[in-house]
Amino acid sequence: MTAAASSAVASMPGVDQILGAQLAAFLALLLAASALHKGLRWEHTRAVVHNFAGVPHGAAPVAALIAGLMEGLAAALLFLPAYRVLGALLAASLMTAYLALIARALIAGRRDVDCGCSFGGARHGLGGFEVGRNAVLAAMALFVAASAVHGGPAIAASQVLAAAALLALLGALEQVVGLRPMRKGAVL
Repeated sequence: MTAAASSAVASMPGVDQILGAQLAAFLALLLAASALHKGLRWEHTRAVVHNFAGVPHGAAPVAALIAGLMEGLAAALLFLPAYRVLGALLAASLMTAYLALIARALIAGRRDVDCGCSFGGARHGLGGFEVGRNAVLAAMALFVAASAVHGGPAIAASQVLAAAALLALLGALEQVVGLRPMRKGAVL
């Protein structure tokens, strides 16, 4: 291999780094949207933190603010190649913490509690979808961290557009999961 070819190969990001950058863009948009959602629906967020997470009423605003700030920080770090590993590890920690809270609610038989996990209006009980979603998101974040250990490319505009499309698909999937099946004999 010539020196020029060797240099070109060394400077090209690997497939794992390109996929990692794409997933970083998706996670960054998801976390940024989640942080924004918390701010726009502040009273609802405080109630969720109290009722779902079990944070005392007086401490719920502080806990909600910290969660939103951590989501925003993780989103920002995921966009920066030099800090992507840190952002991905923070994202994985957040998703794992949310997964633990969902599991705790399910174990306690609290399927009807609002976890604040959905951006849409279709609400449904907690179940396998929420567990699977958060497990997959945590795994994605860990993949992003692993792929970025040796550097990675900047996120391209096309990757942001693809991430926005994936985020829209996730939102649509959440809405479909929230639909209740028609019961026999039900009238529209």
